Amino acid sequence: MKEEYLNYLESVRGLSAHTRLAYGRDLDAWEGFLAAKGLDLTTAAAFQAGEFLRHLGRDGLAPRSVNRVLSCLRGFYRYLLRTGQASSHPFSGIRSLKTPRRLPVFLFEHEIRSLLDRGGRGFQALRDKLLFEVLYSTGCRVSELCDLDWESVKGKTRFAVTGKGNKTRWVFLTPSAKKALEDYLPARKQRLDPSDPDAALALFLNSRGQRLGVRGVQKIVGRAAARTGLVKNATPHTLRHTFATHLSAEGMDVRVVQELLGHSRLETTQVYTHLSMDRLKDVMRAAHPHG
Repeated sequence: MKEEYLNYLESVRGLSAHTRLAYGRDLDAWEGFLAAKGLDLTTAAAFQAGEFLRHLGRDGLAPRSVNRVLSCLRGFYRYLLRTGQASSHPFSGIRSLKTPRRLPVFLFEHEIRSLLDRGGRGFQALRDKLLFEVLYSTGCRVSELCDLDWESVKGKTRFAVTGKGNKTRWVFLTPSAKKALEDYLPARKQRLDPSDPDAALALFLNSRGQRLGVRGVQKIVGRAAARTGLVKNATPHTLRHTFATHLSAEGMDVRVVQELLGHSRLETTQVYTHLSMDRLKDVMRAAHPHG
């Protein structure tokens, strides 16, 4: 029953392997909780559902994490009802917990410029320059960046990326990103490991000439931020937040930003509108004679 549901999410809904593991742990925890009470997944009632969520809270699980578990179990029982494997939905009347709004960390223009303007002509310097340019130009997730193939990007102003849920969207390269790509490709060709067929496709390579992975990108961003003296904890996702915040600050429609980021829900994107307004308020206070 659980495996069937997880397989459905993976094959039909495009669930990532990481999310599948998390959902599997949530379902195992719920099943174990019920088993201790002599119940199973199809005999649970709303009382046990509420008790389980309170149990998670007492164990120190943060409200956001409790809501993630709740979302997983809601989807599971909707699936069971639709496939005729259950006659009730114990989580249907339970509301999500209220969570404080967590504003994403982003970089100001001079901070992102300190990363983009780092010099050097060797392979690593050219690769890192392009990496920062693409992250800031497109707002790509780090996994999307690592999946890029050079032939899908070379000579193009726009190209397609596949994000969460196997959804494809278009992203765009700025002129400075295109210039960084032209500078990097000859160095990439020299560093390429010819025995690795995946490396032959990959845009970003590591020092061994193989496709650069997520951890490698995270280390590159962290080291560069430390060398430039940024006090913020910069990550690849920080550049995604920066991309969205700067577009919103320049007045781009929130639905266009949503499309560029690949968000399924508008509410997820609207946080950048709030960020832009907060930033404008700070500028106003600093500049106004009566501020």
